[in-house]
Amino acid sequence: MRKILGLLFLSLVLYGASFGQTKITPNEYIDKYKDYAVIEMHRSGVPASITLSQGMLESSNGNSRLATKAMNHFGIKCKSTWTGGVIYADDDAPDECFRAYKSVLESYRDHSDFLRNNWRYHALFDLNPTDYKGWAKGLRQAGYATNNQYHTILISLIERHELYKYDLMPVPQKNDALISNNKVPAIYAPKNSSAKVIADEHHLKPKHIYKYNDLEKGSEINEGDLIYLKPKRRKGSVPSHTVGEGESMYMIAQTYGIKLKHLYKKNRMDQGSEAKPGETLYLQKKRNKEDEVKTRNEQEMAALEIIKDNFVNPNSIEVEKAPPIERVEIEVPDFHIVAKGDNIYRISEKYHVLEEDIIKWNGLTSMQVTVGQKLYLHERKGAEAPEKIIVNETEEVVEIVEEENIISTETETEEESSKFHVVQAGETLYRICKKYDVSQDDIMRWNDMATTTIYEGQRLRIAE
Repeated sequence: MRKILGLLFLSLVLYGASFGQTKITPNEYIDKYKDYAVIEMHRSGVPASITLSQGMLESSNGNSRLATKAMNHFGIKCKSTWTGGVIYADDDAPDECFRAYKSVLESYRDHSDFLRNNWRYHALFDLNPTDYKGWAKGLRQAGYATNNQYHTILISLIERHELYKYDLMPVPQKNDALISNNKVPAIYAPKNSSAKVIADEHHLKPKHIYKYNDLEKGSEINEGDLIYLKPKRRKGSVPSHTVGEGESMYMIAQTYGIKLKHLYKKNRMDQGSEAKPGETLYLQKKRNKEDEVKTRNEQEMAALEIIKDNFVNPNSIEVEKAPPIERVEIEVPDFHIVAKGDNIYRISEKYHVLEEDIIKWNGLTSMQVTVGQKLYLHERKGAEAPEKIIVNETEEVVEIVEEENIISTETETEEESSKFHVVQAGETLYRICKKYDVSQDDIMRWNDMATTTIYEGQRLRIAE
């Protein structure tokens, strides 16, 4: 069984939002992650405005469960090739597997690579980097989201928050990025850091780095760790903090620039104990004796996995432009004859032709296709009504007839009609299964579906 990582979204006061108290606003999200989007634009070719608007929409400005628990800001699912951490959530089906990351930067990078490595989005990289409208429409057409208004929402976000200005920004300049948190100087640890390396660079001794940061001698320092260069304070930078799932007392002390021993004293807690999620800790005044903090029991302590959002200082990132996209050239015939087991999605994947184009070029009104149907795979200028192929299964003879000459030999009864459902805007396969109390496997089997992807107007059989 795959291991589900317990992940913590560490929101520093430096960025204007306190963990567990207020939701991140759109402006705070933009301010915090705009540099990541700009870096990815120069590295991968995905416009910063597109990355930011998708991140805002898909993660609810960093407030969604996937974002706070798994650093997943783009709703990317596991797929068969994913080998990293995972988290499960209901989407098109219950308990679907989503990717989990160790940092938001890792999520941003994976999003860029996801677009670069999928044939569906390759044509977008031929657009002008400032053509955010073309990118937004292309993402919707390529099936990034099932909402038919997905591109309209992205364009609205980009224009409302003027995200297009980031499409013209250069790579953030590299510097040491000395910051101040709770009026204490600190840095974000760069790659290959250690107490000795940081101490040497700032004219300190390694023992000072350990002491100032409540670390035991020899403790490992990871890229993105907030490291104080002078002693933290007896009080935190805000009055209180609500403990999040997977969050330790040490993390809270580092976030707010308060000495760990004083965090314990102010809350009348035993050294080494851990507060339960949802408990409010005082960071400036001492709590009343009657107001006892609930702490984790031994079993909860043993199960506590603490993985924080490793914030990576954008001013320390080496940006290397990604190599040209590797495109797989596929010979696309003029048309395809629908065989048993085929559906629009499978045909699209086989020839690298978008579903929306197949529907348009063949004058289809839904995703429904029938065995023997002739589907054109190129746009035909001035073409007449599409032809349909009728297969005589007993004699294995294929006959081409004009669409207008096809006459139904039987009228669908009311009972037969009740066995079908036409997909409405915004519906998912999971919701349809719940509505008719049938399993997802049955619907996929009855409709010869290879994936859970469905489309507005698609006619699905929901009963045998």
